Amino acid sequence: MIVQVRRLLVVLLLASSGAAQGAISLSGTRLIFDGRYHEASIEVRNRGKAEALLQTWLSDARDDDDRLPAERRSLPFVVTPPLTRLATGDRQVLRVLYQGAGMPQERESLLHLYVLEVPRRQNGVRQLNIAVRQRINVFYRPPGLDGDPADTASALIWALTSDPSASVVLKVRNPTPYHASLQALHIDGVQVAESLLLAPGEQVERVLPKNVMPSLHPRFSYRALTDYGGQRSYCARF
Repeated sequence: MIVQVRRLLVVLLLASSGAAQGAISLSGTRLIFDGRYHEASIEVRNRGKAEALLQTWLSDARDDDDRLPAERRSLPFVVTPPLTRLATGDRQVLRVLYQGAGMPQERESLLHLYVLEVPRRQNGVRQLNIAVRQRINVFYRPPGLDGDPADTASALIWALTSDPSASVVLKVRNPTPYHASLQALHIDGVQVAESLLLAPGEQVERVLPKNVMPSLHPRFSYRALTDYGGQRSYCARF
């Protein structure tokens, strides 16, 4: 019973990491792994007032966050250093190394990079240490894919239909080999989705809320994330 309680406490602390103020910051909100090269990198920095222990790893996006390491899919990547101490104010470059084989070559693949920050315990001081976990998307982009990834958001195919219950359904299809990361989707000025991530070739259907009544010629707007984490605005009509 005690072991179960301890495990529950750890899960709760990790789950609350979004609300906790971590000392570690990353130099980007996403990482594009260009398949023409065998590595990609991102920098972490300790902005806190104490030394921090960092653990880093990469996982397949299809694996749940709470899945044990032994149960996760094996990947042909290595993150180095996997474990490091970072003094206050110091920086560390995390390198993601690809073994050169094992990833799909006809489309982009989505991975997750995790950075777990464990604050150092101060001797003689009673305190609650919270392990803060950050996660960013890593897009492995094999060489030779058709099209320009910058044109992905404008290449999406949108449609408005209705289901048997007469509800309005928003459909979108991604015909490209790249991922599309969308935010702030609006129809006639009313937000219908906060965010949406479309995999290559994926089609998604969303039933619109009852209070959304599109006009005869509805105006659709959304924002898309660029490779560098910036945003571009788009408008479309059905």
